[in-house]
Amino acid sequence: MTAPLSAPPDPAEQWKHWPHCWYVVARSDRIRCGGVISGYLGGRPWVLYRGEDGALRATDAFCPHMGAHLQHSRVAGNDLLCGLHACRITPEAEPTPANTSIQAGCRLAARSWPCREYCGLVWLHPPAEQPPPPPFAEAEAAHHWQTAGPERIAADWRAMICNGYDLGHMVAVHQREVVGEPVFDALPDRTLKMTYRTRVLPRGGLSSWLMQKLSGGCIDLVHTCAGTAIRVESRVGPFRTTGIFALYPQDLPDTPPEARQTLAFAAVGIPRGARFGRVQLWLARSLYLAFLKKDFVVVERMRLKLAGITDPGVCAISAYQATLAAMETETEPPLS
Repeated sequence: MTAPLSAPPDPAEQWKHWPHCWYVVARSDRIRCGGVISGYLGGRPWVLYRGEDGALRATDAFCPHMGAHLQHSRVAGNDLLCGLHACRITPEAEPTPANTSIQAGCRLAARSWPCREYCGLVWLHPPAEQPPPPPFAEAEAAHHWQTAGPERIAADWRAMICNGYDLGHMVAVHQREVVGEPVFDALPDRTLKMTYRTRVLPRGGLSSWLMQKLSGGCIDLVHTCAGTAIRVESRVGPFRTTGIFALYPQDLPDTPPEARQTLAFAAVGIPRGARFGRVQLWLARSLYLAFLKKDFVVVERMRLKLAGITDPGVCAISAYQATLAAMETETEPPLS
């Protein structure tokens, strides 16, 4: 008797829960000089702080001496002052050995994490000798920016990224119709670009009515995915807008997809020198967030399944995500 053939794995299972990439973990305007925040990436705890010079620095979350959590430290100059023994902690490539003798005020090295600040967002990468260039950084200087978030969404980040490339949902959720065939490009910086055009349909509410008036009916779009973040470049009539949508997973991989939580951040920019810049930026941010909120609702509690899906955008983003390496993870539970 022939054994039944097992079903091939669902393409969604090829996505890494924590891909090895840059993550947005905060908004720049939420970390004041002297401020300290903490969190986890892939179960690996980190702290991030703004020094006296205004620059952001990030390190492992525990003091190399006795393991005190540095979220309880304070900023001293451009270092952290551990609350347990008043050691000065400096982010370095190589941490101080744990058995080092100490005295109050001595200087110890904690392992540094690469961090960058641009487009109004704070980007963090797990420790690496040569981290890849942070995504979309070239957009910083060319635009004025406003940010939003974090908003906690009861959804798996994979469903949210997939939604950003799902062309089939555009009619049902956003009352827009894709015109022609999308074009996909796998770029040398390990990002995936999708270029396409949509037509605004009637009965889409106030935001769709306004988009119809501004665009003359059609909107040209370019989506570029880098790990857990997507940049959306849009042309609405004479107006140009860039939006960055970045996701920060909050759960360990064994959490059921429908029970996962994700922090969502957004940054919206308009070109420098645009006429009526403040009005344009306010309007662009309002329309972009209204668009995103429709998607947040439909992906909540979603258990992503991609077997048999033929949507070209979904297939392309799934194939791209399967090529990303997984982050080295630890198994500690996230901070509550």
